[in-house]
Amino acid sequence: MSAHLRDLDDTEDLVAADHDGLLRSAAMSGAHVRAVAHAVAEGALDRLTDLRPRAVVIVTGRSSIADRAARLAVALLASRFDAPVVVAPTLPGWIGPLDVVVVAGDDPGDRTYSDAAHRALRRRAELVAAVPLEGPVADAVGADHVADLSPRLPVDPRFSFVRLVAALVAVCGAFDAVRLHPAPPTLADIADLLDAEAVADHPDHESFHNQAKLLAYRVAGRTVVWAGDTAASTVVAEHVSATMAAVAGAASSSGDEQSALARLRVRVHSAGTATDSIFYDPDFDDAPPAEQARVMLLTTAERSWGAHQRIVGLGDVDVITEQVDAPDSPAGLMRPRVEPDHADAPADLAAHLTVVVRADLAAAYLELAGASA
Repeated sequence: MSAHLRDLDDTEDLVAADHDGLLRSAAMSGAHVRAVAHAVAEGALDRLTDLRPRAVVIVTGRSSIADRAARLAVALLASRFDAPVVVAPTLPGWIGPLDVVVVAGDDPGDRTYSDAAHRALRRRAELVAAVPLEGPVADAVGADHVADLSPRLPVDPRFSFVRLVAALVAVCGAFDAVRLHPAPPTLADIADLLDAEAVADHPDHESFHNQAKLLAYRVAGRTVVWAGDTAASTVVAEHVSATMAAVAGAASSSGDEQSALARLRVRVHSAGTATDSIFYDPDFDDAPPAEQARVMLLTTAERSWGAHQRIVGLGDVDVITEQVDAPDSPAGLMRPRVEPDHADAPADLAAHLTVVVRADLAAAYLELAGASA
């Protein structure tokens, strides 16, 4: 625990410090997913139903969060979706009437979105707006020319990742003529799971039972590397690292499992190069051992058994999954499981977004507790 980190179980202190509603914003992901589901149920994407697009093009503008949301959707769905999905910061020049363009982000003042919307409509492509329909974007489109998945609830842009992923998943599932098999969990089911995670991580719940608080304690005051064991979980690791910096000012890095664990393996195989910190004696040892980075390996509960086997003997590595008991359950670790292939699957969507919500709340706890002071 960081020396600067106040007691996360002092609920009154946390709530008093939360002048800007940070915890509430971090807990709203389920509501944002449900809002996307309601928009779809009301017919927001009906204009896409009978289309068979040449390509679905996601324009992310200058938003790194939108870029990560798009890359997660591609990692989970693209191999099971029978149309090309293209992610680009600006609208490609080849867009035409057979394409579907999605402008995704949170800043309606970003001229990239208004330019993309204007050019897409001029070339008679179908347009989906997953960005607020305000300012230049509103000027570039008309109500009758856009499939509206703009946010229906106020959004702190630092916590907009889940909403954007939900909107992109909704678009990929809107085409009757384009196969998406197996389909991801429904948005309503995902919203329920994210709400359950937010409730479990409520500030009234003590850290012993609160996974977000436990995660905050694990990373506070430490050098942390967030890593993923697949393409999708690596995107999630990148996003969590960025969120920790944006919300709590906690610097960390991210990468895939292989690169994150490589340094640990080198140290394990270089026996005698450093003194174990438990036995360090300043009177006899030349220098204190350097603090090693703590690796937070993100995976799913279904793959967690294999992940634990790969990190045996590597030191300070935590395996983070959507299930509360998966990382620490001895019974779960001892029970052999049939490892699924290492490709990402649409079914993993709920697991990854649950981890994102937990990390969002952990970042909020760190900020409110003054961990970055």
